[in-house]
Amino acid sequence: MPDTTNAARTDDKFVQGLGLLDSIMIVAGSMIGSGIFIVSADISRQVGSAGWLLVAWLFTGALTLIGALGYGELAAMMPRAGGQYVYLREAYSRSGVFSTAGPCSW
Repeated sequence: MPDTTNAARTDDKFVQGLGLLDSIMIVAGSMIGSGIFIVSADISRQVGSAGWLLVAWLFTGALTLIGALGYGELAAMMPRAGGQYVYLREAYSRSGVFSTAGPCSW
């Protein structure tokens, strides 16, 4: 019979944390899930062919990558809690944040 005492189970702790790969997979999964299964039919009706659909996806993927790199750079420059609110507050002051991002984040 196996020993099930607490002394024998020292490495059974649950680690509460996400690594870089885990975080990337969560974001990629949500983007793919919402983008491919919901939006593709509408876009293909608008552009008319599969080739133009792929061009549109590549273009928007490049824009998304540029935006993500921009947010990464801002996060490295201002490592405080608050995200977009902090970036806009530093750029436009408190009144600028209220008029741009304030109503969106309530």
